[in-house]
Amino acid sequence: MPIAGIWLIGGFFVQVIVGVIELRLGSSAGGNTFTWFSAYFMLVTGSLWIFQYFAGVHGWKIDPRITGWAWLTITLVLWLEFPAFAKSMPLTVFALIVPMCLALPFITGIYMGYLDHKTYAPIAGNLAGLAGIFAIYSTVALQTNMVFGKQVFPFPGPIIK
Repeated sequence: MPIAGIWLIGGFFVQVIVGVIELRLGSSAGGNTFTWFSAYFMLVTGSLWIFQYFAGVHGWKIDPRITGWAWLTITLVLWLEFPAFAKSMPLTVFALIVPMCLALPFITGIYMGYLDHKTYAPIAGNLAGLAGIFAIYSTVALQTNMVFGKQVFPFPGPIIK
């Protein structure tokens, strides 16, 4: 778990830079989401996973419900911004947000102690993995299309005009 935490902290730096670039390009939905998630998810969750590892090694007891409240906040923000993403994000980027909106209640419920980890973690993990596939495709399509100066990979615009 500490290795995954370190990777998340590394991802924090990438996401905050992307967020600032998005804001400079005028995308408030993308820029705010990237900067919000860079701090809230990447940096804090990465640090938490490292801390949880050492807590387990040293036998410290941690109440995971506070983390559940933090995930509840992330869930509500993503749900409430959902229409803005549909209007402002390219289709494949929006498509990665859909499975995350579905995964987050499971993650929240697990941390808050309402949902069984063994039953619901695989569902949340698969949904997050699907979001990751859309993220990889979006990155590859955007970069490849920009390098070639034409559409090599389909990268349609927002679903709401």
